[in-house]
Amino acid sequence: MRREYLLKIEVNGRQFNRVVIDSHYQVKHLKSITDPLILELVKSLNGSESLPEKVLPSGFEIYVDDPVFLGEKPYRLIWTAHPKENYIGIINAFRRAVWRK
Repeated sequence: MRREYLLKIEVNGRQFNRVVIDSHYQVKHLKSITDPLILELVKSLNGSESLPEKVLPSGFEIYVDDPVFLGEKPYRLIWTAHPKENYIGIINAFRRAVWRK
């Protein structure tokens, strides 16, 4: 099940007004990840620039931001966007056990 939230954010110079969160993270990370936490991770991307890891034949771009910090805790955020859509889709998010610079 996907959940949709209104959130205005700019990433890669593009304006987005929604975040759609896929339930995939709940399979393994339900105890440590929540929708509100994911929304905070997405907010931290505001004003950032990222290159896609890959572009699917459908045009969806897949991004992996790692690490994304909330406080001192590192997370991996896997998300997607389409050039013709105004939302960020969250594929997965999870806490990194250890992050070394």
